[in-house]
Amino acid sequence: MGPGLTLPSLHGDRLRLEPVADEHLDLLVELNADPEVMSFILGRAATPDETREEWAERRGLRTDVERGLGFWVGFADGEFVGWWSASAFAPDPARSGIGYRLRRSAWGAGYATEGARVMLDHAFAMPGVEGVFASTMAVNVGSRTVLTKLGLRHTDTWVQDWTRSVGGPIAGWEQGEVLYEMTREEWAAQP
Repeated sequence: MGPGLTLPSLHGDRLRLEPVADEHLDLLVELNADPEVMSFILGRAATPDETREEWAERRGLRTDVERGLGFWVGFADGEFVGWWSASAFAPDPARSGIGYRLRRSAWGAGYATEGARVMLDHAFAMPGVEGVFASTMAVNVGSRTVLTKLGLRHTDTWVQDWTRSVGGPIAGWEQGEVLYEMTREEWAAQP
């Protein structure tokens, strides 16, 4: 691949996924402004500046257009519902991180699982990706359910100190963070 490349548009049964671009920043700022959406990430709404910094970082080191890895915004029936990722993981190029964040109005409709399945399949379609991982807070039952539905395995739990985070600790921090993983072989063996 070469200069001028962009990530491909992707599709699920109901979702149209477009590579994150500058014109999506207002949607991402609005998404992060919902304290419920951000409850397991910051424990509060993000400021517009925090969201801009987040996306500068995501579209920097964690996006590798040449390898087809990065971030997508999702639309259902023309409405923005959230974002998904099959991102680059610089310390280990054989791994990709999957993730997602949805508007509250899209919760419980199966979009998280649908989009994450598209990301999982996309990551493993990329040459050199041998494993996919995702992490969340242990208390985030919704995300853990999505990861289990996809067939990822819970492989690790650790506790990080959130007591000094901006805005104070996130509820449930003491139960830790969890890591889920899947290998290319496990993915290929799925029905």
